[in-house]
Amino acid sequence: MTAHKHAALMLQYAQDAAETDKPWERWEYKIYGRDGEWLSVLNTHPDWNVNFDYRRKPQVIRVGRYEFPKPLTKAPEKGTVYWTIELSRWLGFYAERYEWLQNGEDESCIRQGLIHLTEDAAQAHADVLNAICRGDID
Repeated sequence: MTAHKHAALMLQYAQDAAETDKPWERWEYKIYGRDGEWLSVLNTHPDWNVNFDYRRKPQVIRVGRYEFPKPLTKAPEKGTVYWTIELSRWLGFYAERYEWLQNGEDESCIRQGLIHLTEDAAQAHADVLNAICRGDID
């Protein structure tokens, strides 16, 4: 007998259900095999349809009216492409692409909370830092 396609996710969902009476607010889904966006419109428990993909919503950090995805806290596998925040005299903060080499620079960036797996996430982080420096944060 094989496990349900979403068995591991169901366990995570059960953990959320033990913490809140509305665990679906932490989850999103999309139709399996499509390149569409993740949908965050669950208003009750998911039905765990095998034709859908499910995941916990990515955690975000909010600063004033701005937000960005929470950076990685654990090192990715060696060779993983990642994005971090750099500072330029002309551009301010911006996203820069690197490969995880498990060296001192990589480790320093992850300790500082500067590692993202997508350019969009890293750029959103950089945009918030730029807004802080401009004084746009209330």
